[in-house]
Amino acid sequence: MNGGKATENGIARRTVLRRGALVSAALGLGVAAGGGGAAASKRPELVEAIAVESGLSPRDAARGLDAITGAVTAALRRGDSAQVEDFGRFSISKRSARTGRNPRSDRGGDDSPVTFDPCPAFAAALDLNPGRGDVASAKCRDADVWIDAESVASDTGRSSDQGLAAREAARLLDALVTVTANGLQGGGTVVVSEAFGSFGISKRSARTGRNPQTGKRTESAAKNEVKFKAGAELSGQVN
Repeated sequence: MNGGKATENGIARRTVLRRGALVSAALGLGVAAGGGGAAASKRPELVEAIAVESGLSPRDAARGLDAITGAVTAALRRGDSAQVEDFGRFSISKRSARTGRNPRSDRGGDDSPVTFDPCPAFAAALDLNPGRGDVASAKCRDADVWIDAESVASDTGRSSDQGLAAREAARLLDALVTVTANGLQGGGTVVVSEAFGSFGISKRSARTGRNPQTGKRTESAAKNEVKFKAGAELSGQVN
């Protein structure tokens, strides 16, 4: 994906995001109306919102979402990375191999063994750091497995003689970007499923350090980032 296309896609999806905001709010995604607090969207709400945004039936939206999470899970189980087109890249965290225990969770030192890196289209829709170049800082990195409309359509057709058409799968992928971004606005949480995991926003504090090659002092500003927390079942399969 070249930089020009990524930027165009990001701008287009930001426009779609704003048009779809009322849809997501009506289904309980994102910030609760008038309450000022962040709400968490559960899987039924996520599926319904994707169905409304894409024009698919809830059943087809659920099948498409299952195809995506199934392909990601299968790739991670093999130790591969998986890229969901225009959404982001899932990979096994480099820290997941550490054997230290977290005294609060009684798990390994890293609470999520899976790392998520958003694509420019998703980063632009989120607009986490206005004026700081969300699109420029996000990259669609190379991955071992590429999940796009064609692969989603193929996977849904394996378990049913009425699988999604590629054009329907493309609408589902676009809706996934829009609906997830809407759900994360204002610090909300989007649960894909209890087994697979959830997305949230984390604020990274400003940091100072030194360039190991030049010895010069470096500074990085505080910023908001998308974080993926793997569910218990996914964590068990990749650890």
